[in-house]
Amino acid sequence: MTQVSLRTRQDALEAVMTLFQQKVGALSFAALRELAAALQRPQPDAERLARVVVSAADDVPPARMMIGKGLGEVLPEPAAMARLDKLTVTDETDEWAASELLGAGDITARLGVTRTTLDNWRRAHKILAFRKGIRNFVYPLRQFERKGPVGGLDKVRAHFDDDETAWEWLVTPNRFTGGIEPVEWLRKGKVEDVTRAAEGALDYQ
Repeated sequence: MTQVSLRTRQDALEAVMTLFQQKVGALSFAALRELAAALQRPQPDAERLARVVVSAADDVPPARMMIGKGLGEVLPEPAAMARLDKLTVTDETDEWAASELLGAGDITARLGVTRTTLDNWRRAHKILAFRKGIRNFVYPLRQFERKGPVGGLDKVRAHFDDDETAWEWLVTPNRFTGGIEPVEWLRKGKVEDVTRAAEGALDYQ
């Protein structure tokens, strides 16, 4: 057996944990259940546990060995979020939005504003946004005019639980807004009229 020189207690602990994990990973279900029962005792016999793990693992045929490398590398948050974005599957159907949906880059380029300005508008509910993936958003183009958002969106949003519900109401013809979509009244500057309609919107669902 190769002799390993362990210079510190920490080295010894890490070596023991590595060996333990390797052996436990090779145990059968029955052996794992026996080990779990032994560990639940108030004062487990460490030497006995070690013998059980080693002997049980030595008896396991290679075909039943568990293969793997554990949880893998711990990633920094930006890298982890980027990887999750790639794995996320989203519904690309956007007909219900009654508007072209654009990402932040396209919107800022069209309006000539910074990403910070767009984010500030979103957080203040001056614009409505739908999540796409983990960190990204898409924005209905119809809520913008010239160099900024249509006025009054934040007042309408205050009467709904989320941006999606508020936008769906805004693009649905409404008898309180003359039978046309409320967003069109906002575009005409009728902010107070639309706000009053939104205030009672949920009472008529």
